[in-house]
Amino acid sequence: MSLALFNDYYRNKIYKLIDTSLELFQISTWLHVFSGALISIFIPIFLLQMDYSIASVMLYYMIYNIFDFPFNLIAKKLVFKIGAKNVIAIGSAFSILFFVLLYNLTPNNWTLLIAMALFAAIYDAFYWVARVYFFMKCSPNDDDVSKDTSKIKIIEMIAGLLAPIIGAGILIFFNQRVLIIISTTILALSLWPLYKIKKIDDKPKIAKNFKEFFYSRNVSKEYIIQGLFSFHRVTEAVVWPIFIFTIFHNIESVALIPIIVSITAIMFTYFIGNISKGKRTKSILVGAIFISIIWILRIYINNSIFYYLSVLLMGLFAVFISIPQDSNLYEKGERNCALSASTYRNTASMFPRIFFYALLFILVDIFRVSFVIAVVGTIALMLVSYLFTINMKNKSLI
Repeated sequence: MSLALFNDYYRNKIYKLIDTSLELFQISTWLHVFSGALISIFIPIFLLQMDYSIASVMLYYMIYNIFDFPFNLIAKKLVFKIGAKNVIAIGSAFSILFFVLLYNLTPNNWTLLIAMALFAAIYDAFYWVARVYFFMKCSPNDDDVSKDTSKIKIIEMIAGLLAPIIGAGILIFFNQRVLIIISTTILALSLWPLYKIKKIDDKPKIAKNFKEFFYSRNVSKEYIIQGLFSFHRVTEAVVWPIFIFTIFHNIESVALIPIIVSITAIMFTYFIGNISKGKRTKSILVGAIFISIIWILRIYINNSIFYYLSVLLMGLFAVFISIPQDSNLYEKGERNCALSASTYRNTASMFPRIFFYALLFILVDIFRVSFVIAVVGTIALMLVSYLFTINMKNKSLI
């Protein structure tokens, strides 16, 4: 009897430890990111290994981003009607369908590849619009979400650290089909803690249209920065792994990238999450300056050690931008309209990539051009952040 009471006591204690909306959300996020990180960085490599050309891979990603744009608006309407949790579940189902198609993909099968692009776009729009909205509702710190944002980032990075190691191991000792099965299983499990969240109403009461939401220049700042920063993100996440693979010609060389990024970023994410609101712009400017310098160095330095050292530095300085930027966006979005904020955040991130991939598709030297675009985008981000801040300070003095 005493043993049964002991077990009940600790079962209840453990349950209480995770019996908050944010903690359950964090568990769901970890499982979801882990399932994606097992395989996501290897997807362009799989296509290359199936004899799809680099131009074909760029075309695939362009089609994916074209599909993505309208589905953000559809996701917004669905969250309003059926709730964020159900939209996340639908998005996850399309992700599973994407992996089913990837499992059956064969060389030069453009029908299947376009269907993959469609399913990936539905997943991205549904999952991220609903997830960011739901995070804003789960976060108890509406006025300063930096700490909650940094916690989520750390959770994502721990998953990003472990998953590629395991994913590469599965690819080396088994094959990509085993990896796909494991990834989809974990993805499905990520929905369980999400549906355990009962205290948060996941159906928004209002949903502002574009004109109502962007009622001032100050609101638009974060979304312009989001769009400009996406040039760095997409070059680092898709083009750089392809570049590394073309040099070293093995999966292990690509798997090292997210591992190095995660190790670096975990160390600094907590620190950046604790900076004051007044220092967020400075943090963004510092990150943008150093990221621009690293991209310029990548254009001119051909050295294997530098390639991975640059990955480490990119992981560090990207945190200087992403956490202050997301914190600003979430706080303003919560005060204005959380659902519209999550919708336009994802739209701003994905829409510029259509033109990015379209340009790379028609060019021969995609690496040098993409690196230059990343430099220009990051410098523009720095100028926008600085000019908006100066404008707001001048207004406050009037």
